[in-house]
Amino acid sequence: MKAWDDLVNNKELSLWTTDDSEWYLDTGAKIERFNDGRIVIKNVLSRGDNFTDPTVCQMYYFENSGWDAGRYKICVDEYRRRIKNDWVSGDDTESLEAILSKFEIKLEKALQGL
Repeated sequence: MKAWDDLVNNKELSLWTTDDSEWYLDTGAKIERFNDGRIVIKNVLSRGDNFTDPTVCQMYYFENSGWDAGRYKICVDEYRRRIKNDWVSGDDTESLEAILSKFEIKLEKALQGL
Protein backbone atom coordinates (compact mmCIF):
# COMPACT_ATOMS: atom_id res chain seq x y z
CA MET A 1 0.00 0.00 0.00
CA LYS A 2 1.43 3.33 -1.07
CA ALA A 3 0.35 5.12 2.13
CA TRP A 4 2.34 2.71 4.32
CA ASP A 5 5.33 2.85 1.98
CA ASP A 6 5.30 6.66 2.17
CA LEU A 7 5.57 6.52 5.95
CA VAL A 8 8.23 3.86 6.33
CA ASN A 9 10.38 5.51 3.67
CA ASN A 10 10.18 8.95 5.31
CA LYS A 11 13.26 9.13 7.54
CA GLU A 12 11.92 12.27 9.28
CA LEU A 13 9.03 10.34 10.82
CA SER A 14 9.08 7.74 13.54
CA LEU A 15 6.33 5.20 13.96
CA TRP A 16 4.76 4.27 17.26
CA THR A 17 5.01 0.62 18.22
CA THR A 18 3.07 -1.88 20.27
CA ASP A 19 3.82 -5.55 20.87
CA ASP A 20 1.95 -6.52 17.73
CA SER A 21 1.98 -3.46 15.45
CA GLU A 22 3.50 -0.21 14.23
CA TRP A 23 1.26 2.80 13.76
CA TYR A 24 1.15 6.47 12.87
CA LEU A 25 -1.54 9.10 13.43
CA ASP A 26 -1.71 12.50 11.76
CA THR A 27 -4.28 14.97 10.44
CA GLY A 28 -7.43 12.92 10.24
CA ALA A 29 -6.09 9.41 9.87
CA LYS A 30 -4.44 6.58 11.75
CA ILE A 31 -2.62 3.81 9.92
CA GLU A 32 -1.48 0.63 11.63
CA ARG A 33 0.49 -2.34 10.28
CA PHE A 34 0.17 -5.46 12.36
CA ASN A 35 2.86 -8.10 12.64
CA ASP A 36 0.73 -10.46 10.52
CA GLY A 37 0.98 -7.92 7.64
CA ARG A 38 -2.51 -6.43 7.86
CA ILE A 39 -2.72 -2.67 7.36
CA VAL A 40 -5.68 -0.90 8.93
CA ILE A 41 -6.57 2.74 8.35
CA LYS A 42 -9.08 4.66 10.46
CA ASN A 43 -10.76 8.05 10.13
CA VAL A 44 -9.94 9.83 13.39
CA LEU A 45 -12.05 12.90 12.60
CA SER A 46 -15.27 10.95 12.94
CA ARG A 47 -17.22 11.91 15.97
CA GLY A 48 -17.81 9.40 18.70
CA ASP A 49 -15.75 7.11 20.85
CA ASN A 50 -14.59 4.89 18.01
CA PHE A 51 -12.72 5.79 14.87
CA THR A 52 -14.49 4.82 11.66
CA ASP A 53 -13.31 3.01 8.57
CA PRO A 54 -12.47 5.14 5.55
CA THR A 55 -14.88 5.01 2.62
CA VAL A 56 -14.01 3.01 -0.48
CA CYS A 57 -13.13 6.28 -2.23
CA GLN A 58 -10.87 7.39 0.63
CA MET A 59 -9.11 4.00 0.64
CA TYR A 60 -8.44 4.42 -3.07
CA TYR A 61 -6.48 7.59 -2.26
CA PHE A 62 -4.42 5.80 0.41
CA GLU A 63 -3.73 2.80 -1.80
CA ASN A 64 -2.89 4.66 -5.00
CA SER A 65 -1.94 8.24 -4.11
CA GLY A 66 -0.32 7.78 -0.71
CA TRP A 67 -0.49 8.93 2.88
CA ASP A 68 -0.85 12.67 2.35
CA ALA A 69 -3.54 12.39 -0.32
CA GLY A 70 -5.48 9.84 1.74
CA ARG A 71 -5.50 11.80 4.96
CA TYR A 72 -6.35 15.06 3.16
CA LYS A 73 -9.22 13.28 1.36
CA ILE A 74 -10.60 12.22 4.76
CA CYS A 75 -10.37 15.82 5.97
CA VAL A 76 -12.07 17.23 2.86
CA ASP A 77 -14.90 14.71 3.11
CA GLU A 78 -15.33 15.20 6.85
CA TYR A 79 -15.45 19.00 6.67
CA ARG A 80 -17.88 18.89 3.75
CA ARG A 81 -20.10 16.64 5.86
CA ARG A 82 -19.85 18.97 8.84
CA ILE A 83 -20.77 22.00 6.72
CA LYS A 84 -23.72 20.14 5.22
CA ASN A 85 -24.91 19.18 8.72
CA ASP A 86 -23.99 22.49 10.40
CA TRP A 87 -27.44 22.84 11.92
CA VAL A 88 -26.81 19.61 13.84
CA SER A 89 -23.34 20.36 15.18
CA GLY A 90 -23.72 24.09 15.81
CA ASP A 91 -20.27 24.77 14.36
CA ASP A 92 -19.51 28.09 12.70
CA THR A 93 -19.97 27.46 8.97
CA GLU A 94 -17.52 30.16 7.85
CA SER A 95 -14.68 28.76 9.93
CA LEU A 96 -15.43 25.25 8.69
CA GLU A 97 -15.41 26.49 5.09
CA ALA A 98 -12.00 28.09 5.66
CA ILE A 99 -10.64 24.81 7.05
CA LEU A 100 -12.19 22.88 4.16
CA SER A 101 -10.57 25.23 1.65
CA LYS A 102 -7.14 24.66 3.18
CA PHE A 103 -7.54 20.88 3.01
CA GLU A 104 -8.79 21.04 -0.59
CA ILE A 105 -5.62 22.94 -1.53
CA LYS A 106 -3.44 20.43 0.34
CA LEU A 107 -5.19 17.53 -1.36
CA GLU A 108 -4.71 19.11 -4.79
CA LYS A 109 -1.00 19.68 -4.09
CA ALA A 110 -0.57 16.10 -2.82
CA LEU A 111 -2.13 14.76 -6.01
CA GLN A 112 0.01 17.02 -8.22
CA GLY A 113 3.15 15.64 -6.62
CA LEU A 114 2.48 12.17 -8.02
